[in-house]
Amino acid sequence: MGKGKSDCRLLIVLGWVLVMAGCVSQPLPVGAGPDGAVPLTNTYWKLTEVAGNEVAGSKTGNEAHLILRDDGVANGFSGCNAFRGEYEVIEGRNLVFSSMASTRRACQDADNPERALFEAMANTAGVQMEDRRLRLLDTDGQPLATFEATRQP
Repeated sequence: MGKGKSDCRLLIVLGWVLVMAGCVSQPLPVGAGPDGAVPLTNTYWKLTEVAGNEVAGSKTGNEAHLILRDDGVANGFSGCNAFRGEYEVIEGRNLVFSSMASTRRACQDADNPERALFEAMANTAGVQMEDRRLRLLDTDGQPLATFEATRQP
């Protein structure tokens, strides 16, 4: 399969699955609470694990991450490409992404988490927040990707 088709398919899968992202297992905190929980929004969520594998530091200095802004904009870096779109929290329990797009830089690093991250996003059916961790879950409640809150952007 040609590189152009592969890139296009990856962008389509990412957009479609993020639109279909599913249920949240617990209400999403709006602000930091007394238990040390961090807010969902305006937090730098660093990718720490995807597809059961720990994510190593980036050789380029740019780590994979996700930021959900107060204005409904989701943006981040996949380990190779920047991505951006919109998100909505519905009834305090569902997190839905839409209009997702990414740059199209070709990265050859075998350790790059981009493909696994986009696949995890495509298969996400729920989200779990606990302490300083955000987990994307599959339909069985198993973790697909884990992010850690490292700082406010």
